[in-house]
Amino acid sequence: MKSIGKFLQWSVAAAFIFVIVFWGNSYRYFVYALVCSSLLYFPLQKIILSKLGKGDGRDEVRYNVNGKRITMQSGKRIAFAVLLAALYVLIISVFSVSPSLERKEFALTHPSWIATAPAIINFESKIHRGKTKYAYLNIEYRYTANGQLYLRKLDKAEKQYAFLPIVSQRRFEQMRTELLDRANGIIANKEYILFYNPQNTEQQKFCLADDSFYLQGSWLYDILFVYLLLFLFIVIIAFLFRKDYNNRMKKSNSTIHYYRRTDYYENR
Repeated sequence: MKSIGKFLQWSVAAAFIFVIVFWGNSYRYFVYALVCSSLLYFPLQKIILSKLGKGDGRDEVRYNVNGKRITMQSGKRIAFAVLLAALYVLIISVFSVSPSLERKEFALTHPSWIATAPAIINFESKIHRGKTKYAYLNIEYRYTANGQLYLRKLDKAEKQYAFLPIVSQRRFEQMRTELLDRANGIIANKEYILFYNPQNTEQQKFCLADDSFYLQGSWLYDILFVYLLLFLFIVIIAFLFRKDYNNRMKKSNSTIHYYRRTDYYENR
């Protein structure tokens, strides 16, 4: 039963990692995180080992974590996994807020692909009203490749998230209008570009914006409000706890206890 339980745990963990790495993000970001974590881990290995082994540095050192005995070797694997996860989140966050950096990275990693400026036929802005609310842009465009004319429609070519929770139809319409105005400006300035594989024209990537920094188009903007509230709540709780602790310490220090020696008077 234990082996079956471990197998199920590892299967769930593997499925979760697969979804996080390959769904919605390029696998190249995971490769970048893996390379960076490998390069950073070895210079920091002595520090990590000293923390895990409490200065001993031996592989056979064991220590308790939540009541479990963990070897130094498994501790190093856990430390590397934590470093890898942190760098991966950092990398996808940086690329998600910089369309220009994402475009340059794609062009650099796909040197054989051809870049062209397609003709925009139509575009429209809509609202997604699910658990995560945002405005998105659908675009129809055509381009010529290998002497043939292609017509494509790209759903959710760009998104715009809201910092504050949306509670009114007026705010929905405002977001939709803002994204539509942004698209008009981008198309008028011809900032968009299309990359396609000359060997297989079905493989393509359409890049609309070329901003160096655009936080509203990132999923970070959607969760920023929640995390700020959580951080503020933690700060307030910590402040109140510290204030109460200081008051208790002042009260205990200001209390003077007097003791009477009764044995002295009884013996006289």
